[in-house]
Amino acid sequence: MHPKTEALIDELVNEHGFERDYVSEVLASAERKQKIIDSISKPAEFTWTWDRYRKLFIEDKRISNGKLFIKNNLQILEKAENEFGVPKEIITAIIGVETRYGKIQGSYRVIDSLLTLGFDYPRRANFFRKELISFFLLTRENELNILDIKGSYAGAMGYGQFISSSYRAYAVDYDGDGNADLFNSVEDAIGSVANYLAVHGWKREGEIIYNSDPNNVRKIFKPNKELSKFIPLMFEEDGKEKYFIGDDNFIAITKYNVSHFYAMAVYYLSEELKK
Repeated sequence: MHPKTEALIDELVNEHGFERDYVSEVLASAERKQKIIDSISKPAEFTWTWDRYRKLFIEDKRISNGKLFIKNNLQILEKAENEFGVPKEIITAIIGVETRYGKIQGSYRVIDSLLTLGFDYPRRANFFRKELISFFLLTRENELNILDIKGSYAGAMGYGQFISSSYRAYAVDYDGDGNADLFNSVEDAIGSVANYLAVHGWKREGEIIYNSDPNNVRKIFKPNKELSKFIPLMFEEDGKEKYFIGDDNFIAITKYNVSHFYAMAVYYLSEELKK
């Protein structure tokens, strides 16, 4: 057992009321996986070119399946759009980028991911240790088998790839069955993605990006109170430099994933879904 395990067990038992035998058994069953460390050390958002990243997400199959997702879930998407102010194409694009509309929700046991990163990834160990505690709480609150839940190498789960703390804070029961199930309920997934964006600053009828030119983008780099809320963006796309300005709703998407590549891919895919 990992040398840091005992302190974690004490915290879960003393501060959160778990049975010591249960926590010890779960942690003894968790496995450290080097592949998880390797994957998080080289995320596509920060190691790929924009062209490569864009082509992964803005491709015919993901676009056609996104349009089908909207058609099959139009009523619930429109309900979420009306309630939270987030367009159905943005909700769909996030689910499409994250899990290909729920088809690929992750193959790593979340307990393995969070234990590995919480104990053996020093750069963000504190963050993932907190997520590990949140995962114990989440599975208890939702009566889930903690050893069965699978997700990404970073411990994100379900249709929208929520981390444990976000699941607990922002998941909503949108199908009315009394349970916020982001693994099996597309309705709950849609409502939860929309709720997350709304809580994190999405503005109804607001803008995502503006096409711009180098001079305007450079102005934002300079201290200016009126322009400080905007994000200056430059992407090398098909051999040409393209300039944009990210507005409030672009910033809201970056609260879901901090990468500007990610936020732009969501925007591009959403625009394709409108066609």
